[in-house]
Amino acid sequence: MSISNITRRFLTCLDKLVEEGKCKSRRHFALTVGYHPQGISEMIGERRDVPMEIIEKAVSLYSINPRFLFSGKGAHFIEESATDSFNVKNLMIVCDQKGDERIVHVPYPAQAGYGKLLDDPVYIQDLPTYQLPDPQFKSGSYRSFEIYGSSMQPTFRSNDIVIAAFIEPRYWEQAIKSNQLYIIVTHEEVVIKRVINHVKSEKVIECVSDNPEFDPYTIPVQNIIEVWKVRMKLTTYLEAPSHDDQHSRISDQLDAQQKMLENLQTQISRQSIKA
Repeated sequence: MSISNITRRFLTCLDKLVEEGKCKSRRHFALTVGYHPQGISEMIGERRDVPMEIIEKAVSLYSINPRFLFSGKGAHFIEESATDSFNVKNLMIVCDQKGDERIVHVPYPAQAGYGKLLDDPVYIQDLPTYQLPDPQFKSGSYRSFEIYGSSMQPTFRSNDIVIAAFIEPRYWEQAIKSNQLYIIVTHEEVVIKRVINHVKSEKVIECVSDNPEFDPYTIPVQNIIEVWKVRMKLTTYLEAPSHDDQHSRISDQLDAQQKMLENLQTQISRQSIKA
């Protein structure tokens, strides 16, 4: 079998990625795009052409120039300045045998090293993965994270799980919506916060906790590795509201009504005196 010119150019780009240190090896590349390493070997042996879905992921993750792949014209890679001003990180994904992407789950114990090990394919491959039947999870890249701590109560409790969609760095300025929920990943931590977007004006993201006992703080964009938009919550907390909570709400309502009556009586008394 004779491979296409597109495949030959693709292999040229792959060799350049390895030579320039942007990718550790051909096997590392295959793992990052969710492809079997044997498939790369078959391309090199001229027994297989590069699949279109692998081209799409290579363009997205490694900025391979599609114009060069399909026409042989232009640079091998899209210049970083033409895409975005943030550090582009390769998102490693895990696919099943059909090539469908699976959701990678990051338990709380694994989050301690998550920001430092994102480029390690073994670390990502060892994390639990799964798929959901909902059509919204059939396109895009999703990851789930286990919640720990009380900073986001009552919205989230410890051991809740959130499923979140990946946002590419080039879209942070427009796609991150203020007062919505995001997973923010740095080298030091993984946090879930309600954020205020100051990317354009101040090059920071302000993180706000739903629990008012925790103060807001900012994270410089240059320190952020990944941003994930929270899409769904999974929880085992199924307890009904306690009677104490109900009584407390009723008591608050009665107090408010009592204050309204007192204010009304005061106003009536003042009007009577004036009359």
